[in-house]
Amino acid sequence: MPKVKAKRQSVSLDMTAMCDVAFLLLTFFMLTAKFRPEEAVTITPPSSISEKALNAKDGMLTISVSNEGGVYLATDDQMAREFMLERMANRYGVALTAEMKKNYMGSEIVGYPAGAMRQVLNMKPSEAKDKGFIKGIPIDSSNNELSYWVGYAKLSNPELKVAIKGDQNSSYKVFADIIGTLQAQNINIFQLITAPENKPK
Repeated sequence: MPKVKAKRQSVSLDMTAMCDVAFLLLTFFMLTAKFRPEEAVTITPPSSISEKALNAKDGMLTISVSNEGGVYLATDDQMAREFMLERMANRYGVALTAEMKKNYMGSEIVGYPAGAMRQVLNMKPSEAKDKGFIKGIPIDSSNNELSYWVGYAKLSNPELKVAIKGDQNSSYKVFADIIGTLQAQNINIFQLITAPENKPK
């Protein structure tokens, strides 16, 4: 006598819970994402065939050079950023307020003379850029403020890696002055940021 085969039934899964979780995650990431702020200066680095990526697990201090020769400083180490601000404000006699600190932390870069620090920090970063205060940090021999900024950053975090990002049309003399500033502080290892060959960024 032949066996009676049970009728096959398709398995039904209720995907409602999975869709709810997916949309909750999507909403969470959309609401917590931080948009990249507008750059103070547009820098087009020279191209190279090097494919070595930056390794900055201990933090990165980036010195950027615009095509006009302006020098700008940025770091992803928040404690070093705060330390630099406090030391520079103390050095140049600027009494910091909570609003000034907020404006400073809202900007990704430092790119102004210390003499304009009080004025710049009393404005929002976009307003300071529009009014022409973001012209670069002085690095000439008589007034090398970059050495103070870099020195305070390294004092806060000696493990900070240093990188130089220059525009392909930047002056060689500015690069030489930056390298001289770094060497004067015994920083002899640094990286140059370039764009991949035929893929300028």
